[in-house]
Amino acid sequence: MKEFPLFDDVGSFPLPDYVEFDKFSQFYWAAYNGIVNNADIFDNRGIYNFFIHPFLQSFQLKLNAGVEIINYPQHMDMYTQFLKPINDHETEPSLINPNKAIIPELFILERFAKDFYERTGNTLKIKVCVTGPIELYIKKHGFTVYPDIALNFAKSLNTILKQSIKNTKYLQSNVVSIDEPSFGYVDMFNIEEDAIIKTFNKTVENVESIIQIHLHTLQKYSIPIKAESIDVLTCEYASDHSNVIPKKDLEEFDKFIRVGITKTNINRIIADKLDAGISLDKFKTFEGVMSLIDSKEFIKKNLLFALEHYGDRVKFVGPDCGLKGWNPPQVAYELLRRTYEVIKDVKNAR
Repeated sequence: MKEFPLFDDVGSFPLPDYVEFDKFSQFYWAAYNGIVNNADIFDNRGIYNFFIHPFLQSFQLKLNAGVEIINYPQHMDMYTQFLKPINDHETEPSLINPNKAIIPELFILERFAKDFYERTGNTLKIKVCVTGPIELYIKKHGFTVYPDIALNFAKSLNTILKQSIKNTKYLQSNVVSIDEPSFGYVDMFNIEEDAIIKTFNKTVENVESIIQIHLHTLQKYSIPIKAESIDVLTCEYASDHSNVIPKKDLEEFDKFIRVGITKTNINRIIADKLDAGISLDKFKTFEGVMSLIDSKEFIKKNLLFALEHYGDRVKFVGPDCGLKGWNPPQVAYELLRRTYEVIKDVKNAR
């Protein structure tokens, strides 16, 4: 293996305890409206206290944990974040007005990155996750998919990405991820494989980054692996060890893979503990939630499997999915930190 896989994460993160989600949501959209109207949102006390400060606090935790390519913390739910602006500002069905196509979090990170660079001399490397066009379509319209509307979702996301990503000496959007968690689990009707591939390609057309597609299952990997614009498939390996595909398929299509090496599906983890006879009361304490994090031995076993099975085709490793349920944020930080320590130890030993 020429290069060791990079450590990235997958988006969602618990809000700090002092912020209620309703307040966060209120000032998130206030910030969105301020940005698209060229207002100075940093001078707004409510926006700063309930959106900017908790967002940057979460980003700092990811940075401190050792994540190399940091997915901007997604405190807003993955559907509302993109469906609301598309619905509110569409010029035709599911096609957003370009003047309203932004990701507020990236606007905030521009200023943070400049300050970080001036303090450290280091460029921030981030991952930009967008909810995928098929996922948005299914959420809004169901499983009968009309290709022209799905393509409009893809065009909207493409515009949002192009309007929001600004690569500078302070901030580099090294990775863009299309989040399609339902893909492979659900049956879709009225859309052919070629139209799905076209939709994926359109989402990231002319976006200059490494492009991931975030999948929770690899059951239908044969479709996105054919998309020219996608560089990296991802999988939830830690929680499901059947999520494996042949290395030769990646080689055939010149694709790479991101492997999840730490479990994050906290509800399933707790359910398994309850089935094993452990009392629910244990998981109502900080120590109890901390005990749910995978051991270093388990994480290391998953990492070593990924390196052995995929060799130079494994490009990224990290936790399976987002960490929104891992409250309080210090627990999510510990999960990331433990993952980092395993990656560092294995990397140093090679």
